[in-house]
Amino acid sequence: MEIVPMHYGAQVGIYGDEGDEANGLTTTEWTGSESDECFERCEEECGGEAWRIACFSRVGRLAIGLLVMLLVYLIVAAFSNARGAKLPETNEPRQGINLTRAKQVLDGLCNAYDEGILSGDSCNRLCYQRDWTITDYYEGNKVVVMIKDGGQTSVFKSSKPFFHMFEDPGTQISDEKFSNKVVDVVNEELRLGWPRHYSRHLMETLWPTLLRTRGEGMSAADRKSLWALLSQPEFILFRVLPLTRVTPKIVGTCGHMYQTESLVAFRMKGYYMNLKGKILVHVMGTLKLLYEFLNEPLQWCDVRFDNLGLSADYPKRFVLMDGDMVYTESRLNSLLKGRPCESDKDCRLGDCTARCTADLVCSGRSNQNLEVFCEKLVNKLFGNTWTKNNKYLTACHDTGTNITQRLNELRLTWSWNLPDV
Repeated sequence: MEIVPMHYGAQVGIYGDEGDEANGLTTTEWTGSESDECFERCEEECGGEAWRIACFSRVGRLAIGLLVMLLVYLIVAAFSNARGAKLPETNEPRQGINLTRAKQVLDGLCNAYDEGILSGDSCNRLCYQRDWTITDYYEGNKVVVMIKDGGQTSVFKSSKPFFHMFEDPGTQISDEKFSNKVVDVVNEELRLGWPRHYSRHLMETLWPTLLRTRGEGMSAADRKSLWALLSQPEFILFRVLPLTRVTPKIVGTCGHMYQTESLVAFRMKGYYMNLKGKILVHVMGTLKLLYEFLNEPLQWCDVRFDNLGLSADYPKRFVLMDGDMVYTESRLNSLLKGRPCESDKDCRLGDCTARCTADLVCSGRSNQNLEVFCEKLVNKLFGNTWTKNNKYLTACHDTGTNITQRLNELRLTWSWNLPDV
């Protein structure tokens, strides 16, 4: 029997006829028009074979899989870009706010700046174009305006909406006397005994522009603006005591308004209960810093989740968004002690309580930050459920020991678990 060699070209029918096959001629040996005809037939008849090879070989299947993944990625990327194009809609103002009033407040501020009545390191940027995107406005115990500025949120606060509502410090006093008045105001508010011979440092802390203009005095607009700011306890707390590490930074000022860093407001929601362990750590981080402030603990008399915020710069703690009822211990006792009273109910300042003594005057604060934190924050997370394995919950619920012992044990726990806070 004669064995006839079969070339691959014969299997797929790319020879011209049977004679060509017998002669062993392949397409590589064709020339001229015969070559063109060969390529046409190859294209027609080899296509199906190529797909069969691609589909049934391991390499082919891998290549097809990669192509499918690439296609899915391109579709997802296109969808994400389409959604990203809609992000500016988040600049829309919160529903129900009085935009007219908000613009009136900002226009009044910038008009006074343009007239040279007030000043501040945030005024130029705020008032240059006046093309504000106002996203929120609140007016109650204080005025808060939130605007979008270059993709970032700017928060401006004040106790009153307009500059003319604040007291004028007067212009007929020297720089030294004005500095002494400033020291007196700060000492009255914080009770930290700031010495007058360090008044220059305090002035530079309150009005950082003085650091860039050493040797120059403050203008009348500067004085009026700083004096308006000093009538607001929250400004003094945020500006003078950044070492608390639980208050937002002040970015700048303009007239009577001060700009704070933007925080993520914490609003306690039901589904947050899945994260209550992490929330407890943040609560304890905040409590730790209140107790460790300088020589005496800070006293917070308006404890609630609505007053807490989150900042990327402050891990393992909440930041106090509202500082109107945050006091040094000395300042709080000066507000409570000696107040006339008939019962303990007359000796309350928010969450801070004192006792009505036999002399019918209030004592110093009688409860502790720890007790208020446990009642108004921790118990909302865990209720009355606790175990001695959790030292934080033990500090709240172990009534077998007094508050001083529980606080000392808590300090030890903080030193181990929150050394970086």
